[in-house]
Amino acid sequence: MARFSEHWASERGRIEALCAMSAPARPIEAIVQTAETLGGLGAEDAASLLAWGREPAARAEIQAAARQLRRRVAGNTLEFIIPEYLTSFCQNDCLYCGYRKSNPLAERVRLSLEHYERELGLILSWGHRQIELVLAEDAEFGPDRLAAYVELTRRKLEALGGGLVALNAPPYEAEDYRRLRAAGLDWVALWQETYDQPHFERWHFPGSPKRHYEFRLDVWDRAIAAGFTRVALGVLFGLYDWRFDVLALVEHGNYLRRTHGLEPYVLGIPRLKPARGVLASQKPSRFSVSDEDYQLAVSIYHLAFPRARLFLNTRESYDFNLSMVAGGDLFTVDCETLPGAYLRGRLPGQFTTHAYPPRREVAATFQSRGYTCRYLAPESAAPPAEQPLRLTQPVEAGDLEQWRREHREIRVRLADWENFLERLKTTPAAERQVVAAELRETLTFFETVAVAHFRYEETVLLAALARGAENAAQVADLRRGHERFGIDLDRFQRQVTSYELSGDPSVLLTLGARMIRELREHLEAEEKWAQSSLEVGMNRELQADCP
Repeated sequence: MARFSEHWASERGRIEALCAMSAPARPIEAIVQTAETLGGLGAEDAASLLAWGREPAARAEIQAAARQLRRRVAGNTLEFIIPEYLTSFCQNDCLYCGYRKSNPLAERVRLSLEHYERELGLILSWGHRQIELVLAEDAEFGPDRLAAYVELTRRKLEALGGGLVALNAPPYEAEDYRRLRAAGLDWVALWQETYDQPHFERWHFPGSPKRHYEFRLDVWDRAIAAGFTRVALGVLFGLYDWRFDVLALVEHGNYLRRTHGLEPYVLGIPRLKPARGVLASQKPSRFSVSDEDYQLAVSIYHLAFPRARLFLNTRESYDFNLSMVAGGDLFTVDCETLPGAYLRGRLPGQFTTHAYPPRREVAATFQSRGYTCRYLAPESAAPPAEQPLRLTQPVEAGDLEQWRREHREIRVRLADWENFLERLKTTPAAERQVVAAELRETLTFFETVAVAHFRYEETVLLAALARGAENAAQVADLRRGHERFGIDLDRFQRQVTSYELSGDPSVLLTLGARMIRELREHLEAEEKWAQSSLEVGMNRELQADCP
């Protein structure tokens, strides 16, 4: 079986040299003429477009040419697609991902087939007919289990006249892809994240299954060997030099053309966005990609692979995506990145997404621009579904008393934490391993019990007590406090390891003191706000009862 990793080992140096090219080798007009033959562009022409793209006027010319070519090739059709997350349990510790296994704020959900069937019924009632199944790298949710979800989705779609089932999951073996194809899977997506191996390894910690760089590179050789003719390539912009990754992806796509006679069916264009509880995703880096550079990358993809669909997603704002979408592309409107969140309501998931207008309004906008929308059928009556506790049930006195008891327990544990910090000041070197182990035991409480308490507050208490728009700002502040604590907790855990190696507790003392102080202040603010909200709510109820 052919392997892209072997080809890439010999071509990486050429791509690096092209990435550093300062002057274009060919005029834009000549490159566009090559693209118009529909044979695609080589990495050399893509590199010339990158060089031309340093000039604003040339960028505009490239973008206009790409849009015109796409309309000629793909016509005026756009395709809707909706992601359906099946599990947020993950064995990986990717530095940028909200589902990294060390993120204490990540809500872990694994959808049962029954639960998935209820949620699928809801999104099908909205009219969606192209479903993307999405999985984290969950040891208990492998290809054999996944096949039942694919089969169910295929059966439901066929009963409604047809549709497509896509998959975005960890890379599998060829026999796994054969099983999923037999179950009814239509196409497979997987993003390489970055083609630069040193940075790929930097973002993915040792011990993570995802760290197997070459196994990931060769995924399409295995999927195509299993019979798939529609595959979706992509990188995550923001992990490395975007120019290098664009050229590497073009090289990968051309390898598929030459080796397998296939072009990429879809090109993924995700850009790194903040993830809750994940510090590395929330601060700009030297690899951050500007809107202008991102738009240029999109245009180069359109020219290099005129038949491929670009996967526009809700990581980007609605208006920004509208400015880039071209004929044939995929468009996401409804997007929840936590398993079960379509039934439960909008919740934090794998990464930050934008709220979009209603799907029918978006479809009407496309139609007014001359586009025909596929895979969005007329809406039907939604099936009955269990509504979440936080949307239907008021907060009872017992709930509040349990909440207050947990606050008292958290305060006790904060005092224990404070005592450990005092011990660190005088701990001899011979005992620091023991003290660090005891400190980790205390921190386990905050990673599990305290974080579960925060999640209960967000999904039940805060939602129930936020009776009016006047409370929205306070609720947002309290949620931000939870997130800040989660990020700091991850940072503190890493500093415990540093302390074990160096014996210097100064960072632990400073960071820990601030975290303890801020959490105490946060608990006090929550209690005051909850009491105030209850009083307001009771007054409103009394007024409503008055004749």
